[in-house]
Amino acid sequence: MSSDPVDLRQLWGEGWAITLAPRSPESALRMMGVQDIESMPSGLGAAFAGRDPRNGPPVLLAATPVDSTWSAIVECEASTGWVGMHADVLSSLAAPGEPACTACSDPNKLLVKFCETASQPCGIEPRTNRRWGPYSQQAAESLRLVGFPAGYATEEDPVPEPHREAVGALLVMRAITGIQLNHEHLAGPWTGGLSSKPAP
Repeated sequence: MSSDPVDLRQLWGEGWAITLAPRSPESALRMMGVQDIESMPSGLGAAFAGRDPRNGPPVLLAATPVDSTWSAIVECEASTGWVGMHADVLSSLAAPGEPACTACSDPNKLLVKFCETASQPCGIEPRTNRRWGPYSQQAAESLRLVGFPAGYATEEDPVPEPHREAVGALLVMRAITGIQLNHEHLAGPWTGGLSSKPAP
């Protein structure tokens, strides 16, 4: 499998969220408020193209297995908020020793939020290294090992500068979950449905 990271902004534009969870696709979707789960087209473009986020919730979610343990769950309806950013959703998706993690992109904003088991969610802005939440020593060290300094980014101690900005969010996700997403991970098969979860 190719190790090249995928550029999600190039793939989906400015508005999207992707969650990595140590759950099966069906289990993750149910924890994210989807009751009626169906197979979806191999490419997500057609499924999301018919949605108008200005109509408000429910939000369409799509999930695919990454490996035998992990799933990726995608949402592309920014104006209603991101289901994967809910504190209770991230907490329920996490498993012992395996944090759940969501990256989201809006125009001019890129955030990553994660939750270790039985803890409050933590967040980071990959561009500035601004952080919030009760970081564990393991999470802080994992981020340091991929190039994120312990404090605010400075000229002397900058954040990593990938050639495409959205790849920085996936670098954070890799540090937290151990999963480096690439194009093969997002090839499907996809299942999904409408979430009843309101905006956070």
